[in-house]
Amino acid sequence: MLRVLFIILAVVSIALAIVLGRPLLYLLALVLLISAGFMLTLNMRRRHRDVPETFMQAPEQPEEDLSALGILDIKPVEVASSGASEKDSAQTVPTEETPAASPPASTTKAPRDNQPEDRVPEAVVTPVVGKARTKTPRPRVMVSEASTPSHADVLIPCLRSLRASVDAYTVCLLRQQDVPLRYNVEVMVSQNSYARSGGNYTAKEPMLSGHRALVPVVYPRVGPNGFPKSKLGYYHEPINIRQVAMVPVLPKKHENLFLLVVDTMNDDGLEAASVRVLLEQYARLVSTILDTEAEGGLADLDAVPSVKPRREIIADEMERAREDSHPLSLALVFLNQGEALTGDGSTDVTKLEDRFSNRLKNVAVDARVERFGELTYGIFYHGAYDGLARWASGIQDAFPQEDDLLSGGVSVGVVVMNERHQAADELRSDATAALQKAFQSGECIIVE
Repeated sequence: MLRVLFIILAVVSIALAIVLGRPLLYLLALVLLISAGFMLTLNMRRRHRDVPETFMQAPEQPEEDLSALGILDIKPVEVASSGASEKDSAQTVPTEETPAASPPASTTKAPRDNQPEDRVPEAVVTPVVGKARTKTPRPRVMVSEASTPSHADVLIPCLRSLRASVDAYTVCLLRQQDVPLRYNVEVMVSQNSYARSGGNYTAKEPMLSGHRALVPVVYPRVGPNGFPKSKLGYYHEPINIRQVAMVPVLPKKHENLFLLVVDTMNDDGLEAASVRVLLEQYARLVSTILDTEAEGGLADLDAVPSVKPRREIIADEMERAREDSHPLSLALVFLNQGEALTGDGSTDVTKLEDRFSNRLKNVAVDARVERFGELTYGIFYHGAYDGLARWASGIQDAFPQEDDLLSGGVSVGVVVMNERHQAADELRSDATAALQKAFQSGECIIVE
């Protein structure tokens, strides 16, 4: 109790020293704490000396009663002389203490089971310790997600098997959108929890360009003097990837380019010819699955109505314009701040696109308006070339920068169909280039 009192007095002294500003009270508090510690030390030593030291004695092992085991006499085994035969050395002579029921000694060698128990030597058992073996842990998949239920049921098992076949770190299927350049994560299978489980991300330059479909491209080095690590946007954080392989996938029933991407943390493995063949075969399988899904061949788990590909829509408009000898212009319109409006999740993309398309239909009178991508719409204009500039400017003016519902304005890129546009992809490519220039400059761009 005394040391507790000292501690309380020390606390009171410190409090008074702070309030009254007396330095001597700090010294008094220190003396009280030292005294309390000294008393505590003495008390602990006293208790330690009072504890008696006891030792546990091992219990005495009881002597075994040999008579209870049937052993009446123990005699040392005499070593046979070198001149004695093996048969004579095997014979035994019973002693007087042998029970009367025991059989007489035989002149032949007794079987092992009939020998007296005192003659049977104990076998020495040596434990056999095997060599320790370590089991290699199986790689654990941390992310396994898909953008739609049908992709989850069909493409996730496909990409899982590809990852296991090539010992990859991540395998994903990305869908590329050109304006603005972004990649949607359709399917993701990865051993790293920082891999994106869905959604999309923007990019400054394409991950892969100028390569044919279904032809694997392998980058044996990632980082300095190799594939830029910044292009691996399907990770939330930079990952120490060593090699990357990509296969362009362009299904017939889809407008967008898909990329089958495989990466690894090993220094080699993706450059082998067998791996390239495997990547090509898996890319063909993914392309077939996507086309089958677009045709309704897979289970309609999403209940999403089928949409006519934009390539076919452009081809139909081009054919109709040439048959009727009418001019045709394709305008691509993109909502500039659409991604910012939907980035925090407060605005529904579907509702935002409905407002966007309704305003476009009200402004572009007697023109066909079709969705060409997320927050991107295409407008087919059959009017004369003389009024094209005024018509395109009217669309851009209909979306002012300061707008309550659709703020940020729009970018408008227009291409005029002429003799060099023989296919739908050629017309759309020029329209996409015009839209990119419009997005960068902020002006309406018309390409003849």
